[in-house]
Amino acid sequence: MKKVLLLKAVKPGEEGDLYVQALAKENYYEVSLCSPISFKFTNLQQLTASLQQPSQFSGIIFSSPRTVQAVEKCLPDLGQDGLPGWKPLTAYCVGQATANSVRDDLGLNPVGEQSGNAQNLVKIILQGTRAGSKPLLFPCGTLRRETIPDSLQKAGVDFKAHVVYETIPHPDLEASINQYFEKGMPEFIVFFSPSGVRFSKEFLTKYAMDKIQLIAIGPTTKTAMEQAGYRVAYTAEKPSPECLITALQTLEGT
Repeated sequence: MKKVLLLKAVKPGEEGDLYVQALAKENYYEVSLCSPISFKFTNLQQLTASLQQPSQFSGIIFSSPRTVQAVEKCLPDLGQDGLPGWKPLTAYCVGQATANSVRDDLGLNPVGEQSGNAQNLVKIILQGTRAGSKPLLFPCGTLRRETIPDSLQKAGVDFKAHVVYETIPHPDLEASINQYFEKGMPEFIVFFSPSGVRFSKEFLTKYAMDKIQLIAIGPTTKTAMEQAGYRVAYTAEKPSPECLITALQTLEGT
């Protein structure tokens, strides 16, 4: 079996990772998951205040699973079951994992889950939102890229951003990587985020990375990998298990 190492953040309390489950069903890959990053939530009082006023917004943008978690953490302070006032509004999402969390954890109906990246999601947002509409609520992280806010500003679409989490290195990252490589080299390493690339690089340089096929999930991760000096063997078009399987099968020539 071919070994695949996923450098991917783990959602607290998650019973099973979608990528691990999908690859396991292929019966061809030995999959391991190592979380290179962790998160510190912040400014949740301001986010709660905005969530209490759905009538002031035309919708909400979820650009990562962490933004969903931030909203979920606000639910107890809202004093209600779920987000009933937000259900008639549009919940824009990047990627399948984010959309699943929006649907399962918040009870909202996601739009744009097949977009795959922020650039494609912006097109969907602009199709459904007119200049002069009520603002979109935009929870985000400290390391957000400016694709969404810049595009909305250029189109005259108002939004209210809240920085609700910080991305930090996982405290067990070095130990986890060393323990994994003690058991042997993987055939593939999959990077899921630019921060995951940056935080793991110093711990991976001791290993023969040139002998491993490196896969990027999305174009921004690819750029970060190239800036780190990695040779990217394949870039998955969208952040989904299906696209990762396609990447692996393509590199295997199957």
